[in-house]
Amino acid sequence: MRAGWRSERGRLRQVNEDSYHFRDFWPVADGALAVVADGMGGHQWGEVASRLAVEAAARAVERELAEGALSAPAIVDLAFREANRRILEAAGSNPGPDAMGTTLTLSLSQKNLLHLGHIGDSRVYLVRGEKILQLTEDHTVVGAMVRNGDLAEEEAMHHPQRNLLTRALGMDCQVAADLSCHELVAGDTILLCTDGLHGLVSPAEILRATAGRDPDRAVVDLAGLALSRGGHDDITILILQPQERG
Repeated sequence: MRAGWRSERGRLRQVNEDSYHFRDFWPVADGALAVVADGMGGHQWGEVASRLAVEAAARAVERELAEGALSAPAIVDLAFREANRRILEAAGSNPGPDAMGTTLTLSLSQKNLLHLGHIGDSRVYLVRGEKILQLTEDHTVVGAMVRNGDLAEEEAMHHPQRNLLTRALGMDCQVAADLSCHELVAGDTILLCTDGLHGLVSPAEILRATAGRDPDRAVVDLAGLALSRGGHDDITILILQPQERG
């Protein structure tokens, strides 16, 4: 697995509220884990919430993979439930509008399959050849408007309510994460990012910066592009390129 990652504090923030994790399981197993989270701005300790979520989710996945008792979808689902429980425990109070909150997006690749879990508006893109596909749906008011055909994707990037989440970890005792599975083919590139990137850089621009390029170079260029456009939010990017194992 070739991989690159970068996390930048936005130009308007004092603290980076994003967190991330990457682990390549080779040679023990043919697969990798990547996680990104964006603590909710305006809520208490958003940076703590994102860190706790990433740590709890990664720990759950790595533990369950080692034990080998659950399927990959069940492991991803469990990771989200444990991350949510950890945030609620840390908040020390009933869930509500002033509690800790965070997005969480997780990819678990196993051979030619990509298992995803997602809640919030961090994203996963798949770059395949000359095309880029968004594999996650934003859990935002604006995201729902785009899916309903009431708003164009280009308009959504500048809409005043683009950051208003409809789902996140830490807001309820029950977790409503989206789970999905996708087949990978040779040459695919997987990109996870927080809205500090996709809120300022279009999918077409992400495609041009990523396709066929070294992940370490691509993450630097993409973060720099977002910062050059104002960097109004923290920017976290993970790029993964699965490789054939000899």
